Amino acid sequence: MSQLQLDPAQIDRARASARRIARQVFDEMSAYTTTTVERATLRLLGVDGVDGNDIPLPNRVVSHLQQQNLLQHGAAPVLVAAMQAHGLSAQQVAQAVADGTLTLTLPQDLQAAQQAALAQAQATCAVIATQRATRDAQIKTSGEAPTPWLYVIVATGNIYEDVVQARAAAEQGADIIAVIRSTGQSLLDYVPYGATTEGFGGTYATQENFKLMRAALDEVGHKLGRYIRLTNYCSGLCMPEIAAMGAMERLDMMLNDSMYGIIFRDINMKRTFIDQFFSRMVNAYAGIIINTGEDNYLTTADAFDAAHTVLASQLINEQFAELSGLKPEQMGLGHAFEINPELENGFLWELAHAQLVRQVFPDACLKYMPPTKHMTGNIFKGQVQDALFNIVSTVTNQNIHLAGMMTEAIHTPFIQDRFLAIQNAKYVFGTMKDLHGEIEFKAGGKIEQRAQAVLSDTEAMLAEIEAMSLSTAIGKGLFADISRTPTSGKGLDGVIAKAADYYNPFSELMLPTQGLLGSEPRIGGFAKFAPPLAAPAGAAQTTTAKLVSDPNNPKPTEQWVKPYGDTLGDGRVQLSFTLPVALDERSKEGAKRLAAQMGLNEPAVVHCEDMGQGFSFYVVYGQCTHQVDLNSYAVVKPDYEVMDKDAINALIDEKMKRRMVVVGACIETDAHTVGIDAIMNMKGYNGHKGLESYHSMRAINMGAQVECEALVSRAIDEKADVILVSQIVTQKNIHLDNLTKLADLLEAEGLRDQIILVVGGPRISHELAKELGYDAGFGTKSYAEDVASFAIHEWCKRH
Repeated sequence: MSQLQLDPAQIDRARASARRIARQVFDEMSAYTTTTVERATLRLLGVDGVDGNDIPLPNRVVSHLQQQNLLQHGAAPVLVAAMQAHGLSAQQVAQAVADGTLTLTLPQDLQAAQQAALAQAQATCAVIATQRATRDAQIKTSGEAPTPWLYVIVATGNIYEDVVQARAAAEQGADIIAVIRSTGQSLLDYVPYGATTEGFGGTYATQENFKLMRAALDEVGHKLGRYIRLTNYCSGLCMPEIAAMGAMERLDMMLNDSMYGIIFRDINMKRTFIDQFFSRMVNAYAGIIINTGEDNYLTTADAFDAAHTVLASQLINEQFAELSGLKPEQMGLGHAFEINPELENGFLWELAHAQLVRQVFPDACLKYMPPTKHMTGNIFKGQVQDALFNIVSTVTNQNIHLAGMMTEAIHTPFIQDRFLAIQNAKYVFGTMKDLHGEIEFKAGGKIEQRAQAVLSDTEAMLAEIEAMSLSTAIGKGLFADISRTPTSGKGLDGVIAKAADYYNPFSELMLPTQGLLGSEPRIGGFAKFAPPLAAPAGAAQTTTAKLVSDPNNPKPTEQWVKPYGDTLGDGRVQLSFTLPVALDERSKEGAKRLAAQMGLNEPAVVHCEDMGQGFSFYVVYGQCTHQVDLNSYAVVKPDYEVMDKDAINALIDEKMKRRMVVVGACIETDAHTVGIDAIMNMKGYNGHKGLESYHSMRAINMGAQVECEALVSRAIDEKADVILVSQIVTQKNIHLDNLTKLADLLEAEGLRDQIILVVGGPRISHELAKELGYDAGFGTKSYAEDVASFAIHEWCKRH
């Protein structure tokens, strides 16, 4: 692809400033550990579970070590010394501490305890190395999608429901599944335990939930023939613990930003910097790609004016990542398509920034985020905004692409929102696959000038931060227009000054400058996903939704269904309509009441606009109160076997001993030949060749606006076996009049029983066709082989 002509020396200077900024923070924070770093260390050594009050055992042990004034020496040597002294496992030591039957003490031979801790940690590192090798082997065996990888979020609150939705998303085309955390988990100073079924705006990040989702994605990925990546959120007060759990359960990506928790969650600065270093070290060793959160800056600051703050943060995040051992391909540096769509040339500025980021970080696994701030609830405009975002992503070779939801800012995405978003992205990625290699940026043009201006502002900002320190810059609100100070925020009480003899074996083993990556592991097979036998009540245990309307009188043959929004049985629907009145508060209330009369509970008008000339447009959401038993009715459909082209030709040759004659047309006022051409023309449609390509058929396409009398006359002249009619235009039900006219003419000519009469169109069903006197009706998703198979089977029945 053409490159923007940027000043490479300026990029080098900006990166050098970021390196010195990060190093200063690293050197200052190296003198401290935190309670959650030590809890993560315990988890890596084998401590898990909760006590009788559901308090996690790692929390109990760390609290005990603080009470005994031992934590500053490091939890690992103290724990392992107790294991050796009492002949217990790490889990048994933790349980004894929680039960009050064991008091931990400083080992008499601390150096020996440290060496024992190192040996214990090596076993854990071997497990993580095995998980990393398993990922590599599965990618080698199953393959992976080309970039941009499509990234979608599931967030029902119920891990079993999440599994169903994640598998569906993968089958729809998603490459990465992110299970967003329950609201507020980032501020919990403990990690919940076990499989969870209740969350708000997301699902709790727990090791069991990680395990369930990993197994499900392995199974569906094996089925689809491509590896499906799993993502969760490694941020907040328990950042290192979640990183440890993710490493052990083979997560592939984790959201991990050096400053997000400080700025957006008001977590203490020291606590965050210490925790992010340890967690990134674990991520690096496990082969996990981190995702940074610069896109969030643009939700509070203006995306055009603050673009340089994003690049500055990315450069700082890059340097923090390098200090933790992450390679460029593990750095999912984030940015976003968030410029106000009303800004003139906004698309050019988005393209400029995305290309700038690509060139500054040529080897990074960039993560590109969709529009959110300026999504209004107008789902149709939102779909266009997302399409433009998709274009920038593929043209600038982004790596991780979070699919934009047209319902952003309205509610947690419905399952169909995700489906439509994936379709949108795949369409753009496919139709513009090689566009990036065919275009060049105008030298000195608007895009290049904009990119250079952002780069210059970035260099100046980093020089300013270097002069004052990163903590001072954050205090001044240089990022996201939000100010935080080193002594403010949650979690400062969990920062512990290290003793001179502090030791953590994982730093020695996992950092590439000091340690080893472990021995080559043995690779296992694919895990088979099966939900626990005793899933919580209401949990979705299969991929098929099942509802019963009357639990007191269920019938085994019933199959009740209702709309599915984001949870089984919620009945959530979205609809849009126009009212022939100008927009005002009365019309808004009228739209809401109309939706209620349609059978929607809790209807909400999420978007409305005045359309002029006394019309107004509405997008409404609500909860459908109705459901239907799919087994309570019969569906009328043609009874025949669909064959392929060769089989059809062979059957016609065998049975008819001549060519089948098919005459087709769009009748009366219908001028739209797309349907008849798809079935009859040689090239057909969507890879399905038309009837003209069948050697056993003589296909005569009369085209558009053919009067019924002319069609009947031509059929008589050609001795037609089949008349094929297409009706696309259905306004005011004109198609019903046209089709009735044709059937009546054939009846009047005494030909109706001699000719196979078939109709097709977007509003045609087989049931409707039969009512109108036709032999078969074909709707959307019908191809030439469907029509031809029916025709020869019907001919054989009559002869």
